[in-house]
Amino acid sequence: MKPFTPSAVTLCFQRGKESVALPLSDCPDASVSFRTEEINGGYACYVSAKTSEAFPAECAVSFTLPIPDTADYLAINNHSEYWCRPFWGESLSLLPKRVQELLIRAGDRYVCYLPLLADTYKPLIRGSENGAEVYLVSNFDGLTEIRDQLAFVCMEDSDPMRLLRGIAKAGADLLGNGMKMRSERVLPEVFRYFGWCSWDALQYHITHEAMLVKAREFKEKGVPVGFAIYDDMWGDAPLLSYLPENPTRSEQFRTMHASMLRSCEGDPVRFPKGMKAAITDLKREGIPYVCVWFPTTGYWAGLQPGGEIAEKLRPYLTFTDEKRHLVAAPEEEKADAYFRELCTRVKDWGGDFVKIDNQSTHTTRYKNLAPIGESARVIQGSINKITNELFGGAIINCMGMTSECMFSRPDSAVSRCSDDFLPESRPWFAKNILQCAYNGLLQGQYYYNDWDMWWTDDEQAQKNSLCRAISGGPIYVSDKIGRTNPEILRPLLLKDGKILLCDESATPTADCLMKNPTLSGALFKIRNRIGDSAVAAVFNIDEENRAVSGVLKPTDTGLPAGEYVYYEFFSGACGVLGAADGIAVTLSDNDDFRLYTFIPKGERFTVIGRQDLFLGRKAVASSVGGKVTLVEGGEILIYSDLPVSVSIGKTELPVQRDGKVTAVSLDKETTEIEIR
Repeated sequence: MKPFTPSAVTLCFQRGKESVALPLSDCPDASVSFRTEEINGGYACYVSAKTSEAFPAECAVSFTLPIPDTADYLAINNHSEYWCRPFWGESLSLLPKRVQELLIRAGDRYVCYLPLLADTYKPLIRGSENGAEVYLVSNFDGLTEIRDQLAFVCMEDSDPMRLLRGIAKAGADLLGNGMKMRSERVLPEVFRYFGWCSWDALQYHITHEAMLVKAREFKEKGVPVGFAIYDDMWGDAPLLSYLPENPTRSEQFRTMHASMLRSCEGDPVRFPKGMKAAITDLKREGIPYVCVWFPTTGYWAGLQPGGEIAEKLRPYLTFTDEKRHLVAAPEEEKADAYFRELCTRVKDWGGDFVKIDNQSTHTTRYKNLAPIGESARVIQGSINKITNELFGGAIINCMGMTSECMFSRPDSAVSRCSDDFLPESRPWFAKNILQCAYNGLLQGQYYYNDWDMWWTDDEQAQKNSLCRAISGGPIYVSDKIGRTNPEILRPLLLKDGKILLCDESATPTADCLMKNPTLSGALFKIRNRIGDSAVAAVFNIDEENRAVSGVLKPTDTGLPAGEYVYYEFFSGACGVLGAADGIAVTLSDNDDFRLYTFIPKGERFTVIGRQDLFLGRKAVASSVGGKVTLVEGGEILIYSDLPVSVSIGKTELPVQRDGKVTAVSLDKETTEIEIR
């Protein structure tokens, strides 16, 4: 790669109530220097600066990246305080202001820039009149120095997917804080089961009894639920009691976000027996694992001054910069004590894990309490440490996609990757699938991406179930009482409620990276791996609901060139593709979609897997010679040019052959067969 040569270096100064930006040439009392460190396929850039004037919290130094202007790019943009989504534009100058990764195509090569929060300052990328620029944010007024701050890593490659994996690993290594890749993180056992969340089902109407009613419904319908989440509005936040019986969405959210937690206990009206009794009763109804939700701030507006929990935790708390909210102090011992108290209460109630929300609050709740790198290390580090100690790392990290959160959790496994689910909304589906798939390119390199809850009975249910199947992350719904549709869940679940997980976080295929699939007129293809096999879900998310067409190849999924058996779940179409072959696909409208599995072709036969499961191939634990081990029995499909027989021990089983596909029906308990 060419040496890094920054241009248009600008410094910002706090002068009274205003922030003033000046070119370095106009700052005789300031100095800025850069150094680079070579890494495999690229370099890391470090920044130093010193000035006699104070930097404002919002920006200390900015500098232009040496990139020719282009429209051929993909940006992963932190579009809100909490979430990220993809961005495409006609010029680098149009980049939004909080880009957390930038991928550029230059001919047959790709270049990627990944800002890294490793020290005091948070680096980001944004557009400017000079193109793309990096700028450093401290979130703390008055600093005057930047000491060899790691700003970003840059790498290039001819393969964009390999590049994105490689730069994520290089970034984790450079951070030096124990940051792990997804493949190195341990997924707690609870997330291998199907779950249900109270939020969209109950919201303000969450009660002791309502949770039990839903658990009984699952039993009656034969749906095995591994965990349930007591989500928002369970807690003792007195302002919530002023809501009307059926509040509007705006009324509810306005009141929630103004509310403070009085005591760390259930609302006294809706949970009159307390949370321990509520969780005990729920487990008696057949829910093995229970989760309790709370935000990093205790509740949305913090802890209520003078309230029971605020008084107990007073030594560990501080007011926010504007003196309005009482939150955990950004000091390690104090933050540890704060999160240990909240999590210990959940554990004492019988809770098995937590969902900690509102994590990306550093730029608001912690402004001027500590530089953003410090507050992130302390708060995120405490969450990571305490949930490891008490729950074996079982936590859903939520509303925490900003780089200060993402790069400050060494080893917790699960993190949400999209805005909140909106039921009965076709536009939301396109928004969600875009967010989650493209966020797999960055956050998904480090975490098991959580695509959020969904409903089994709205018009997008089957598409949502398919997305969750290939996501590689947890699967849980938020069906209202009486409205769970077991048929939608059958392709997802084993008999005991376990789910089958792909090996990675789902991402778009390489040919979908550089264009917006809602406008391109092309197929939107999402891929994932299952050992030496792969799956690809193909969608039409054209914003005008037009037909889209394209070709799907096994190599699109990341598989090496070779000969593969393909199987399409919904139609049963099956065949063999050579190294250069692909499948022509046309999707007529937004409700037309496909799921393909690609399996290396065996010499005598190829086990496709369970016919009734989206990830049927994942139900095949091993296939060596003629001996096949299954995770669970069912309708098993086998592709072969010549007829095959299937036996258990010495007993040959009846089979049905349709063309080159043999089907055999097995009891769920059958896990060993032999194919001849």
